[in-house]
Amino acid sequence: MIDFFAKIKDNRIFQFSVVIIIIFNAILIGATTYQLDPFFLNAIYFLDYLITIFFVIEILIRFIGEKEKKNFFKDLWNIFDSLIVLISLVPIPNNSSFLVLRLLRIFRVLRLISVIPELKKIIESLLASVKKVFFVSLLLFVIMYVFGSIGSILFSETDPERWGDLGKSLLTLFQVLTLSSWETVMLPLQKIFWFSWIFFVLFISICSITILNLVIAILVEVVNHQK
Repeated sequence: MIDFFAKIKDNRIFQFSVVIIIIFNAILIGATTYQLDPFFLNAIYFLDYLITIFFVIEILIRFIGEKEKKNFFKDLWNIFDSLIVLISLVPIPNNSSFLVLRLLRIFRVLRLISVIPELKKIIESLLASVKKVFFVSLLLFVIMYVFGSIGSILFSETDPERWGDLGKSLLTLFQVLTLSSWETVMLPLQKIFWFSWIFFVLFISICSITILNLVIAILVEVVNHQK
């Protein structure tokens, strides 16, 4: 019995079917965001129930097919999948008062990560790099704090909406950090403070280029070590 389910669990057709069902489930979730005819909505909800049953059967096959049952729970991805399936079992009436429960169904799309080995490696690499990235992020925050304080002191009277206090300054610098229309932040100040370009060039050079590239380097290093 265990060997039979183990063969099904490791079968590529079975694994491919799981991927297809997850993608199909994602399409159905997206379809419910549109204004559809009640007939199609009812069909989607019916298919959702069938997909839920499929996921339950799939988890049971993986559990039964595991020779050492304790090893099933040692794998965090198995726990992740099981939790998502358990959430899907919560009955959800089709009305807005159960919006939160309906939103939880969306997390089933995340199962795509656990069934595709390449995506699992990426997530595992990200988790392995959390410690190093945390300290780089802390350094980034310190730099932003310094520049935010300077910006608030220098530019608060000229542009109070962006630099009125430290909180506003940090939000403004976050926009600059993303390089999203950052010139619209600098150009009005440039007309009044000729040296403002130095402030922005320094900030972008240190944060957007140096620090972010350092984060990427850490992630690449972790991925290479896990190969």
